[in-house]
Amino acid sequence: MANQLIDYWKTCQEIRFEDFEGKPGRIINARLLAGSDLLDGIVAVARKYQIRAGIVSVCFGSLSKTAIRWEERTLEGPRGDKRSPPRLLDGPITFLSAQGKVGVPRQGEPLIHMHGVVADTSGRVWGGHLFPGENPTFSTMDIVIQEIEGIEFDRILDPETKSALLRARKLE
Repeated sequence: MANQLIDYWKTCQEIRFEDFEGKPGRIINARLLAGSDLLDGIVAVARKYQIRAGIVSVCFGSLSKTAIRWEERTLEGPRGDKRSPPRLLDGPITFLSAQGKVGVPRQGEPLIHMHGVVADTSGRVWGGHLFPGENPTFSTMDIVIQEIEGIEFDRILDPETKSALLRARKLE
């Protein structure tokens, strides 16, 4: 089954998507102070401003340490991939950039999905998926969140990929 899915995604010519139109809302500029976790800090800012859906468009600074993960190919599971074990990097880490989505839905817990690029103490560059509680700020972290009005983010179990994914939905 896993090989079939891997081959499907390589050869599929069909264009498929979900889309929801929103409008630009507030732009929130924030600076996380030393010791603050990067993802938990972004969620705290989104919670303060009740951002239902937002994109993290600017994110750079330094980290005391980080744990980065990426997708690895495997014959296990329905999609033929799995998340790698964390690559643990000791700091100080230069946090070059990140992109992500953050939201505080009307019901349920706040959520965040972030991918980032860092440089370790040897100058090697790493990139991948970041998780809350694993990325404490070293000296400072500058972030900008662009609110998207008219939609909110939620987490769903996607039946096709069998993964819990962040998904947009229209606000009523």
